[in-house]
Amino acid sequence: KKEADWYSACCDWIIAQGLGNKNNEEIDIKYNILHGNIPDEFYKKILNPYNATQDKYTRFPATMRNYDLMKGIIRRYVSEYLKNPHEFIVGANNPEVILAKNAKLKAELAMIVEQQIAARIQQAYQQWMQEGNDPQQFNPQESINIEQFIKDFNENYIDDISTQGQQLLNVIRDITEDTLFYSRAYFYFVTFGEAYSYSDVVGDKLIKRNISPRDAFPINTDNQFKEDDDMFACRRKLTYQQIIDEFDQYFDDKQREFLDSYYAKHSPSHTVHQMFQTYESYFPDVCKKYSKEDRDMFKNSPIMMRDVNSDLYDVWHVVWRGEIRRAIVTYVNEAGFIDTRIEDEDYVLNPPTGELSIDYMYEPQVYECVRIGTRNDAIYPYGARAIAYNRNGKLPYNGINELLPGFGKFSIIEIVTPFQVFYNIVSYHREMTIAKNKLSVLLMAKSLLGDKPEDTIYKMLADGFLYIDDTNDQGMLRAQQVRMLNASVGDYISQLSALLQEIEQTAKNQVDMTPQRYGEIANSAGKGVTDEAIARGSMGSVIIEYMMDCMRERDYARDMDFTKLAWIDGLDTSYRDEESNLKYISLNVDNHIYADYIIKAKNSIKEREKLDQLKQFAFSAAQNDNPMMAIAAITGDNVAAITKLIKQYNEQKQAHETQLQQLEQQNAQMLQEFELQ
Repeated sequence: KKEADWYSACCDWIIAQGLGNKNNEEIDIKYNILHGNIPDEFYKKILNPYNATQDKYTRFPATMRNYDLMKGIIRRYVSEYLKNPHEFIVGANNPEVILAKNAKLKAELAMIVEQQIAARIQQAYQQWMQEGNDPQQFNPQESINIEQFIKDFNENYIDDISTQGQQLLNVIRDITEDTLFYSRAYFYFVTFGEAYSYSDVVGDKLIKRNISPRDAFPINTDNQFKEDDDMFACRRKLTYQQIIDEFDQYFDDKQREFLDSYYAKHSPSHTVHQMFQTYESYFPDVCKKYSKEDRDMFKNSPIMMRDVNSDLYDVWHVVWRGEIRRAIVTYVNEAGFIDTRIEDEDYVLNPPTGELSIDYMYEPQVYECVRIGTRNDAIYPYGARAIAYNRNGKLPYNGINELLPGFGKFSIIEIVTPFQVFYNIVSYHREMTIAKNKLSVLLMAKSLLGDKPEDTIYKMLADGFLYIDDTNDQGMLRAQQVRMLNASVGDYISQLSALLQEIEQTAKNQVDMTPQRYGEIANSAGKGVTDEAIARGSMGSVIIEYMMDCMRERDYARDMDFTKLAWIDGLDTSYRDEESNLKYISLNVDNHIYADYIIKAKNSIKEREKLDQLKQFAFSAAQNDNPMMAIAAITGDNVAAITKLIKQYNEQKQAHETQLQQLEQQNAQMLQEFELQ
């Protein structure tokens, strides 16, 4: 893994595999179609039906224009996704489940349980002494029920970690601008049929990036989500300064010198190229000096705004799943018992210290590598190194590139493009029909217009008079042949307009954008009918939002795991919850590190039913003079959190009732003593 020829070959191969498996030209065509730049080959039959080679035979009295049908649909899809609730509940696995998977964690948790049991016994012993009892007669086994204590510990463990996990998720969503992040991801998903995300840990910060479909090169397997694949390649476009800022600490002198000489552009004249339309909007009079060739050279229709910047270089980041060898050392511990521990693969056995033997096992490990430039002029800042936080072989990239395995992509551009092209063709034909038929045509002999026909026609249109030489019999005869021709094409144009409306409506129906989703509802329709129509009209997009939420569940689980490394030294911060209320959190690092989180969207039927039932219970309790229950129901966004609050209030209530009973008993006793006296 440290040999340059090995890690460079791995990196190059994954990049080549990603490029070979994906037709990026298709993505560029989709971007162009989205921007209204439909390839001319789609209109070849219409614009040049006879394959004419002379330009004069391709001049028709109309212009092919793009009447966009897509962007309105995409805006509505993204807006509906933003408006719909997307809340996620954090749960934690039972400790028994965790301990069965992780022996090291089992030892750590057992130590915590032992410490708490010891503290409880010490507390019971102090109370025993304060009551004046004999220390020799204190029995620790009678002071605490070990089985009940462990059971309570497990329940509290789940509730505490779930509650803290919910707060941590809110912190993550706050610092990563979650709403903006996933609105962009959803735009990619519905527009191009694929969406990808990436997370990393840099120091104590969580870095999260959206990956454009142009820059994502997955090597697909049968897995639904890309984090479960074996490898992934991502292309980034960075400036020279961005490369220095991010990778300078990894460069050696040779790499830095090569980068400065081969890639850096130090000329001050190298600036970002602006689009010609921008310059022309400021100085239209100056731009008259440009010829057609000049204009064609300056015009630029970028797919993305970064494409107008010529100072960007390809920086490839690849990850792949491999294995790492661990050494299992068997030794005699300080208590004289045989024990085992895990060391790195290059560990050397040391028998004088009590070590008996060494065995090896393999664990999944994800590696990463960066390549700056192309295969023949590349710089590799670091070799094949392990990613910052290993998640049992899961990749730091995640994404979806088909709606369901075997179903294929859902791409608004792919679905609407045939209707978009047909709509433009019919519009072009309608414009050409109007241009060719002026509705009324005056038919007369040319000789009646005199020696200067243009002058005669002008005066005739201006004054309404046409003077004819009545001494010329031929002129009078020709004047009798003057007549008006009426060409009525109104019905034909109406049919074309109706066809355009039908094409537009059919295109919208293909992507489930029914009239009800546009608010086109009859005034006579009641609320129930309206709600049902909207629900049925949006049923086709339910699976799309569900799959995006499934991706988000896995993204949040990845982010939560990555913060175990980023916030290992603790975290004291404030954040805004979903209601924009300012809240504070002080992280319990042990609970966070040992947690095995389960994150589900709140639209999960079971979770939603549990949450609703708990809130109903809390509200009913609030009606019995317990307003804190209502506060818990309103502010709680997690089943475990509300359950814990309800338990706390019940315990406080029971303690208060017990205290009242003791006071009543004391009052009764004092009354009896007073009466006796």
